[in-house]
Amino acid sequence: MSSTVSDDSFPRSDNALKSSLHRVFDSQIPNYGDYNLVCVTECGGTVSGQRVGIPVPTGQILGYRRRPVELVMAPFHRETLAPLGQPTTIDLTNLAYVAESAPETFDVATSTGRIVTFTLRSACTLGPEHGMALGQDEDAADLAEFLRELIGL
Repeated sequence: MSSTVSDDSFPRSDNALKSSLHRVFDSQIPNYGDYNLVCVTECGGTVSGQRVGIPVPTGQILGYRRRPVELVMAPFHRETLAPLGQPTTIDLTNLAYVAESAPETFDVATSTGRIVTFTLRSACTLGPEHGMALGQDEDAADLAEFLRELIGL
């Protein structure tokens, strides 16, 4: 799938868009090459029992690996593709649970009380006014399988 945009400062293809999102993730994570990356739509969550609003247009790049089991959530601005805030690392030492609350929608909770809810989509829409969409069918399916494996633990 090829993406088109109206502004020359934005990527014009899936490969360019993937490269831009890799730069966001790679700039924040020291061993970035060990992770598979998927763009997810964060639906909300809680920190210490308090509901946290998700500022639009925030997105999440979710990096995951099976060995050792680990998830890293790196927030980014969906329109500028710039990093936003600190990444969150979740591994077997701080994972409280993973649940699929609706088809392709997952809750990931940490032992510190943080819950992140996100939806996996076959295409990640970025900067809607720019018409960018990243196809990620296989990546989203692999992440869903990985999360369902964690649910089964």
